[in-house]
Amino acid sequence: MIKFSVKKTDFLIPLSNIQTIIDKKSTMTIINNILIYTKEDSLFIEATDLEVSYKSKIPSSIIEQGAITINARKFYEIVKEFPSETIYFEEDENSWLKIRADGKTEYKIGGLSPDNFPRFKHIDSKNIIDLEVPIIKEMIEKTIFSSSYDDRKYSLSGIFFEEEHNQKGSKIRMVSSDGHRLSLMEKYIPEKGLNLESGIIIPRKGAQEIRKIIEGHERMLWGIDNNFCFVICGNDILVIRIIDGKFPDYRNIIPESKNRYLIFDRLEMFNALKRISILSSDTTFRGVKAKIEPKLIEIESLYKEIGEAKEVINIDYNADPFEIAFNAKYFMDALYVMDSNKIELTVNNTESPCLIRGNKDIGFLALIMPMNLVEEKNN
Repeated sequence: MIKFSVKKTDFLIPLSNIQTIIDKKSTMTIINNILIYTKEDSLFIEATDLEVSYKSKIPSSIIEQGAITINARKFYEIVKEFPSETIYFEEDENSWLKIRADGKTEYKIGGLSPDNFPRFKHIDSKNIIDLEVPIIKEMIEKTIFSSSYDDRKYSLSGIFFEEEHNQKGSKIRMVSSDGHRLSLMEKYIPEKGLNLESGIIIPRKGAQEIRKIIEGHERMLWGIDNNFCFVICGNDILVIRIIDGKFPDYRNIIPESKNRYLIFDRLEMFNALKRISILSSDTTFRGVKAKIEPKLIEIESLYKEIGEAKEVINIDYNADPFEIAFNAKYFMDALYVMDSNKIELTVNNTESPCLIRGNKDIGFLALIMPMNLVEEKNN
């Protein structure tokens, strides 16, 4: 029967990581639990929702070997609020776990036998690369926001990952789209790459968990094993089931020409759109119309049921005037993840995609499909 002690601070981070992995809506009680077990002189915890699995090695003092599963949320809350830095754990009869410290505090929580807990997938580490954490972190942050939340768009509900090779190294690329917008981020790396025959689609939840466990680290191992991708970072291992689908050919919708473009200040535009969006009754659809003239752009709310808003911003543009309409939220989401002060917006015509780039956001572009102004004028 398992018996061990740990430092509270060593336990809290992995227990916190687990909270977003477990499927709280699942009718399978066992996967609402975490698996705690010993192996030789080490303590491990595991969690899974059957699509994303997490494993972490915890610094500890092992007194007796064993294994138990405990409700993930309740266990985390108890450890988080425990008054002592060193906590002692001891399995009692019928899979109950005693949690105590200093002879003054003792809790008991009911657990389940570990026999039915889904086992952690064995990782074949043949196809693996060592990467700088900031590279993957930036790529996820600059693409995950435009992935689809519509379960019917299965192949769009994650981030597409692919790579290209040459003699100097590899170019890795992440792309996401919800059908109305697209974001793309690519980086050159000196490593050999993963030798992918084609790209893979990492589910949104998996990408979010990758971003979380690599936080604060300098390097990570990134690998592919059949229908799974995995990340090893510090004492943590994350295994994610790849989406079985084909990502659309995104290259065909990215404009190659740059016939008409303008340059504006990122923060000034973001703040103006944010203020105008106050008068939108829909939190996800915030239509605005932009009138572009030499040296300025006038933005106004498209729907005026609640009120009206209009702002004028100075821009770098010297061609013919035109109008365009778009979803302000999509525009703001792209600007929010960018680092550039000056943004270039390519709008070849009122029907072609709006392409957003910045000189400090090397390798990044965002694309937003415009709204049909003719239809809006007739409404």
